[in-house]
Amino acid sequence: MKLNRIALAAVMLLASASIASAQFNLKSLKDKATKAIGNVANQATGGQTATATSTSSNPTAILSNVSSAATPAAKGRTLYVSASTGSARSDGLTPEKPLRDLQKAIDLAEEGDVILVAEGNYLGNMDRGYIESGRFGNAQTERGKFFSIYGGYAPDFSERDIIKYVTKLQPVEQKFITPLMNINARRPYGYNGPVGTLVIDGLVFDFGENNLYCAANVNDEITGTPNEGVLTGRFIEPDAMPNCPKVGYANGDEYGLHLDVEGNVKIANCIFVNCRDYGISAMMGIGHIEICNNIFVACRYSACQVRGSTRDADIEKVSLDFHHNTVLFTWTRTKAFEDMGQGFRFMNGIRTIDVHNNIFGCNSNCGVERVYYETTQAMEKAKISNLYDNYFFANKRDLELASMGAATISVPAARIEEAEQIGPKYEGNMELPESEYDFVEAIDQPYLEGFLSLKIMSSQSYNANSAANQFNRAFGLNQQGSEIVRPSMYCNKYPWEKAKDLFGKVENYGAQMPR
Repeated sequence: MKLNRIALAAVMLLASASIASAQFNLKSLKDKATKAIGNVANQATGGQTATATSTSSNPTAILSNVSSAATPAAKGRTLYVSASTGSARSDGLTPEKPLRDLQKAIDLAEEGDVILVAEGNYLGNMDRGYIESGRFGNAQTERGKFFSIYGGYAPDFSERDIIKYVTKLQPVEQKFITPLMNINARRPYGYNGPVGTLVIDGLVFDFGENNLYCAANVNDEITGTPNEGVLTGRFIEPDAMPNCPKVGYANGDEYGLHLDVEGNVKIANCIFVNCRDYGISAMMGIGHIEICNNIFVACRYSACQVRGSTRDADIEKVSLDFHHNTVLFTWTRTKAFEDMGQGFRFMNGIRTIDVHNNIFGCNSNCGVERVYYETTQAMEKAKISNLYDNYFFANKRDLELASMGAATISVPAARIEEAEQIGPKYEGNMELPESEYDFVEAIDQPYLEGFLSLKIMSSQSYNANSAANQFNRAFGLNQQGSEIVRPSMYCNKYPWEKAKDLFGKVENYGAQMPR
């Protein structure tokens, strides 16, 4: 048997030395966290803020203070939804007679309608666990419609405050094979009329009460519980069944928010936490998508991935702006840390992508990935991949680039200007300044400490006399061994309430305080 104990930076194909240097210079961490950071570093190297509350119920007056464009004025009706005061039989057209079910409001909504949603947990028709407009994966025949959703209202709609009045999509016992929310909003092929507007603003997407985890037990390494303060043991991957007590219900690969859309799209002031297969995964047609002022914490695969979805001749009409988001603890696809685990991914089919004023921290593969090339050299040359004015800390890599060789290239924040795939804007990327201790302390400390001291235990065994190996020898086949991989932490549940604490901690970087 062979046993390896490897620090996070070394486990995942030897992270760059930057994880041991500038990223670990945050002197304001608590003493225990600082010590843990130092241990990992040694092993790896071998030796503007606004107020939260708005009393207006007019969506045009309660935008994120970092939005680059005003929310379009409503062209249709306003529908009201309240889990506590609504009725299944209401028309939802007044604050006094709201609907109870967000799914019903979406079903009733017409082009250009605005849906205002009060605090509560919304699980779809008959609490099935998910909400949709058009069927997932079927935007060609179920094209959905363009409308806007604003969460975070008081039950009487007198006030909007997304932190005080939480509007959640948080299933508990439901088992389903679909995103928490799927929105299709496409026009028919050949349509030449005006494009529509889609807004998703002020919702919490949380799989944490539904995911299947090992029960927390710091005395049993099988569970992947790094310390007493972490809520659960490790996430249990699909088809895995470790020999340990379990908590939760489902472990499939479902997205938080999935979009197949075009036109004017905005996702703002949302929290994506404990999503077991992407926080946001989107297909974008002709138009512009803005993803701003969101919190992404403890998502698997990637926090945000947007692909272009149009013919090559129309790629120049597709753009994406990803800004003022906080992206933490994105986990790899498997507990062996083999692949995925990116905060943000530059994907194909989008001509102009701007990524700026974000905070990327503690992502198990990289903060930002740029490894995909367009289908022709001319299209690749025309592509604009701007990455500027972002803060990075404690990522395995800050930026991952494609390489002509077998391995990708790891680029620390301070050297992003040297990355030829990035630009024309590349300035202002840097490690999180040591002065931003308020942000670091807003992170759940047990979770942070567990991540910064993460290690993997792997054991291999070979039994020459096993029935399988005797059979294989008789027929000239390869011998077989077994391997057990046990990380000290993997995609454990993050306390969703504490994700709210991350708003507004760093002026002009990451998610600002919504208003």
